[in-house]
Amino acid sequence: MSAVKVRPMTRRELAEFRLARLVAGERMPYFMRALYAAQPLAAEGLGTFAVDRHWRLYVDPTLLIGADAWPKHEAAAVLLHEVGHLIRDHAGRADQLPRPLLPVVWNYAADAEINDDLLAAGAPLPIGVVTPEGLGLLPNDLAESYYVALIALAPTFPEDTGCGSGSGSGPVAGELGDADLSGAAPGLVEAEGQMVRRLVARDVQDHIAAKGRGTVAAGLERWAEAELAAPTVPWTRLLRALVRRVVARFAGRTDYTYSRPSRRRVPGVVLPAMRAPRVGVAVVVDTSGSMSEVDLSAAMSEISGVLASSGIDRENVRVLSCDARAASASQVRSVRDIHLVGGGGTDMRVGIDAAIHLRPRPHVVIVLTDGDTPWPSDPLPDSALICGIIRSDEPTGTPAWATTVHIVPAVS
Repeated sequence: MSAVKVRPMTRRELAEFRLARLVAGERMPYFMRALYAAQPLAAEGLGTFAVDRHWRLYVDPTLLIGADAWPKHEAAAVLLHEVGHLIRDHAGRADQLPRPLLPVVWNYAADAEINDDLLAAGAPLPIGVVTPEGLGLLPNDLAESYYVALIALAPTFPEDTGCGSGSGSGPVAGELGDADLSGAAPGLVEAEGQMVRRLVARDVQDHIAAKGRGTVAAGLERWAEAELAAPTVPWTRLLRALVRRVVARFAGRTDYTYSRPSRRRVPGVVLPAMRAPRVGVAVVVDTSGSMSEVDLSAAMSEISGVLASSGIDRENVRVLSCDARAASASQVRSVRDIHLVGGGGTDMRVGIDAAIHLRPRPHVVIVLTDGDTPWPSDPLPDSALICGIIRSDEPTGTPAWATTVHIVPAVS
């Protein structure tokens, strides 16, 4: 791609853009707030439309004016597509995916999620756009699910694919980044963007209330419900606090040892030194629960980061895989060695029992499961239990003496 020059739109370009935006608003009126919140800029040489994280919309002016201009209904549909990335917060959701992120794969996944809803709404997208069916995937799913399914196809996707940093796929040529948010190229800060999303979600629900169910694509209706749901504390923050609290409790326990003498000197007496324990952690993973690889990787990544920042050496963290078919637990070296086998009915008591019989005994046992399991009836001897329950609804049935954190799946 040649160098891209970003500048304010001319009067004629802005008039053509406004016409395309009006057509887009007529097609999907509940997107109107987002269409007007996105700040248009001319991007000469871009060859397409794109968005950045600050709700700036980059438009190649040759697609609005001239022999190569798109028909207004197509330009309007592409506007809806780009604004869809901002509404669905694809940039923020990409930040939550396990690292390293495959930006091109995420862009395909996000495009499939958006275009599924746009086509259901009758938006005349250009021929050849990315759709779930075109990728061999089921419709009405989330971008995170598509992302996992498409990872194996990463080498087949062209590297220059992307809708800009606003889609979570990385910036396109000419993006302004954090510069000039209040000057000639204004943009929105995160709080303003989140406010627009909530207003759009209310408009979606108002449209459904006035026109009836089925008048808005199912995926968009589901998004609006989730967007307006009561805010909750992110499970990552809660898990981080719980793990650090438990680790600190055991790390603070000191005892006397004669393995090395005390620095204090008393004639004729050998004094013991004080020793703090090396805190050990066991992570027990339910491989036959209804959790996806994305959920498992996210939870394991968060746990690893928390333990590392809490001063827990890697050799003091052991991971056990609990398989329903084998009714046993086996130790694995990393999350890559964990294989999800599907099904259900695992008795996590088997994995927990294997964990507390490790030598040395772990101070903390963290269980990752969907919750469909019996639990030990009594507290663990000399070990704390943290139950990480990965499921859509609130977990129930975990022991009152254990600490429970609800991990909401990325794909529900």
